[in-house]
Amino acid sequence: MPGMQDLELYRRILGIETPWSVDAVDLKLEAGEIHVHLRHDERSDWPCPECGAACRLYDHQPERQWRHLDTCQYQTILHAAPPRSECREHGIKVVKLPWAEPSSRFTAL
Repeated sequence: MPGMQDLELYRRILGIETPWSVDAVDLKLEAGEIHVHLRHDERSDWPCPECGAACRLYDHQPERQWRHLDTCQYQTILHAAPPRSECREHGIKVVKLPWAEPSSRFTAL
């Protein structure tokens, strides 16, 4: 099981920023994969993707996966449950995820 140094290392390598953090890193040697699990601070406000207003967490979509560039010879796969926020003006929306934006270095699986 990875220690705190491993979690911090992957946070820095992947550019994960607050309110997100690396919760776990699982090495699957036989599959040639590294799975990085992300979580966020449940108390965080989220900007509405439509207007940018600070909104409270509503719930989460089911966990999704994104492929990153390889770490050494291992495929690197991110796991996260995208949060949904509730905007007074626009209703319930999935928040923007930095690694899921069009110019990011990740590919949705």
